[in-house]
Amino acid sequence: MPANTFADTCNFTMSNLPSNLTALLIDDEAYLRKFVSLMLKKALIAQVVEARDGREGVKLFQEHHPDFVLLDINMPHMNGLQTLQALRQISATVPIIMLTSVSEEAVVEECVAHGATFFIRKDLPPSQLDAALREALGEFLGPKEPIP
Repeated sequence: MPANTFADTCNFTMSNLPSNLTALLIDDEAYLRKFVSLMLKKALIAQVVEARDGREGVKLFQEHHPDFVLLDINMPHMNGLQTLQALRQISATVPIIMLTSVSEEAVVEECVAHGATFFIRKDLPPSQLDAALREALGEFLGPKEPIP
């Protein structure tokens, strides 16, 4: 039977993750922020802080000290690479997951060189986006055993 709502397409049951995680989601597309925010909240992420661009993202990063960041590349004012570099100056250890439709190898390599932790294509179908988020969250924030 097909899913009736967005929430039905997500199958997050990551009870093994810490219960007080904060995510910072930096993307200029409001609908995508809402979509991913709902996925993260369904994954039991306690707080999802949203930023419309890199400048706002850096400010909110300093205010909220998130456990991980989801970061777009193509944004106005301060693009994702500039934002990545600014965030890495503040923290070298917080996982920064590039959530983007950019797939050019040179851009990916540049992001990795500046400290990106993981890449997820944001144009994936919901079930694949769900799986990619699960993989990233489990790898960087979860226990060392597989998440059911």
